[in-house]
Amino acid sequence: MVYTSYFVTGASGLLGSQIVKKLLDAGYTVQGAARGDKVSQLAKVFETYDKFTVVDIPDLASSDLNTLFKDVEVLIHVAAILPSFRGPMEVVEKFATEGTEKMMNAARLAGVKSIIVTGSQVTYNIEGPFGPRDWRPITFEDARKTTEAQHFVVYIAQKIICEQTVMNWAEKHRDTRVVIIDPTYIFGPFVPNYKYIVNNPKLYSAESTNYFVHFLLRSDNEVFVVYPGWVDLRNIADAHVNAIHNTAIDQLEPRDRRFLLGAPEEHNWKKVIEHVKEVRPELAARLSDPEKAPVWPMQVSDLERNEKYLGIKKDSYHSFNKSIVDTIDGILDIEKYWKEQGFEISLPNEHLFN
Repeated sequence: MVYTSYFVTGASGLLGSQIVKKLLDAGYTVQGAARGDKVSQLAKVFETYDKFTVVDIPDLASSDLNTLFKDVEVLIHVAAILPSFRGPMEVVEKFATEGTEKMMNAARLAGVKSIIVTGSQVTYNIEGPFGPRDWRPITFEDARKTTEAQHFVVYIAQKIICEQTVMNWAEKHRDTRVVIIDPTYIFGPFVPNYKYIVNNPKLYSAESTNYFVHFLLRSDNEVFVVYPGWVDLRNIADAHVNAIHNTAIDQLEPRDRRFLLGAPEEHNWKKVIEHVKEVRPELAARLSDPEKAPVWPMQVSDLERNEKYLGIKKDSYHSFNKSIVDTIDGILDIEKYWKEQGFEISLPNEHLFN
């Protein structure tokens, strides 16, 4: 069955916007959720698409969702509290548990047939195993004990509890098809006009993990990734859309519909900096020192399983060099827009995610 009506949470984010664009380009009707200033910004990004509507959802846990999913066939839940979040733990916990269940219950009651949830590689132990029922042993109790400098633990706990909440819900409601896709670090080009989301240098955090790429354009950069595994945005967006219509997934038990997705290539930041110098020589003076850059291995993931169920063929992954160059080209477009608005480009030399 081909579905034509979609709802995407986190639609103003790096990945959510890429998924929205892919669906719109395929001719589907899409509603994208955002909040605050991002509602009008997102509308501007996709203003040329007649089949796109922005929906303002200030808070999943407290907003009225009863009529939100009317006539929606597929829900793609990308929204998440980022690791830079500094709010109270009870807000994080409520988002991961009550907010998630409330959203999925509302979708099911409205007749939504399929729910695709974006998770994260951090829900698995870094050394494995990496099966659909394997979990990193971090709880909200662990998160409550963290200091301000350990907020990444809060993020990990939030992602784990959210995914486990989704899996428990899917086990109880087998009439709704639920799939979780856990990407590794994500890099890749922004959708056209994403400059309206990242509309000034103070909003560089809206670049999400692409901010690591942006910081390559800083000669004194000290900010690099701290985890193995990566995958291009375009491959992740493909996986989300492919999972919707792939009937092979229906053969799996609900708790086995969880997939770790990473490219079959290390992310060698030393080599990629040298590659950028070759293909974009005008940027040579801006680029980070390759000797300070890390080399991380690929994330171990089941490529055959991902090909069978997510439709990502082993030879279709974008290369690291292409992904980073395409990302930098998009960053330069954003910087050009900043300059046109009269902003001075200045990026902090500290980790956004800690």
